[in-house]
Amino acid sequence: MTIQQCIYVVTIAKAGSFSEASKQLFVAQSALSGSVKQLERELGIRIFERSKNGVYLSPEGAEFVRYAEQLTAHNDLIRYIYSAEGERSRLYVATQHYDFVADVFCSLLCSAEDEKYDFSLREIQTYEVIREVAGAYSDIGVIAIKDGDTDVMLRYLQKKGVEFKRLLVTSPHVFVRDGHPLTGCGSLSYDELVRFPYLSYEQGQHNSSFFTEELITDFKGEKRVSISDRATLMNVLLTTDCFTVGTGIMPSALNSGKIVSLPLATDAYYTIGYILRRGGERSTLTERFISLLEDFGAQYRADTE
Repeated sequence: MTIQQCIYVVTIAKAGSFSEASKQLFVAQSALSGSVKQLERELGIRIFERSKNGVYLSPEGAEFVRYAEQLTAHNDLIRYIYSAEGERSRLYVATQHYDFVADVFCSLLCSAEDEKYDFSLREIQTYEVIREVAGAYSDIGVIAIKDGDTDVMLRYLQKKGVEFKRLLVTSPHVFVRDGHPLTGCGSLSYDELVRFPYLSYEQGQHNSSFFTEELITDFKGEKRVSISDRATLMNVLLTTDCFTVGTGIMPSALNSGKIVSLPLATDAYYTIGYILRRGGERSTLTERFISLLEDFGAQYRADTE
């Protein structure tokens, strides 16, 4: 079976006759008929029933056409994407669940408004971010490495053929809703957190401590909630007395002050950076995204010094 045969069958089904389809396809009717018969023999079904009024699909033929239409549609899409008409700039970003990455991504969108492009931003689990970049499914990834996991994580990244570029270093903060019982307490200790439910990002089967996004890995509290996406986590924070631990970076105006960031009393820290496939070619858009990330990192360091 070939794509061309699928195109023939779909065209005949829509045209209602071999003669009309041959005109549309600029193919001799005999060649068209021979190709369809060959396909019917290969599949072991009869696709078309003939009558004096033309042709109609058999039950097996109607089922085949549904699949053939999908194949031909994908064929058309692939040809368009890689044609001069469909040529566009592409940037695929994979990241842990960080508000500031979305802000940087939006800045890139605004700067590219007059261009033809195909952009993707995926907030996914840590293991998946690394896999996406290592496999060249994404052009760049953004992750944080906890200070105690630095050696292990850097060795893991090296094994995967990925290089880590440091962007900034920040200490962990507790995120709670405005009006939460912990607001106004200043710097918080772990003991003050244990009576509240702890929110963390679900890491699936890859739940080793160095894949977790939160700095607390040995939390002694009895109330734990795992969530897979940032929007849901924020909604839970806004409506409950849950807390989570993050980087303390919250530049987006989306929260409108409804989420409060409180420092955690600890010497631990995060190193946030971006990852690239070692030896991979960087597109112009990737370089622009890196430049925006670096600008953000520089501004953050200036604001916190």
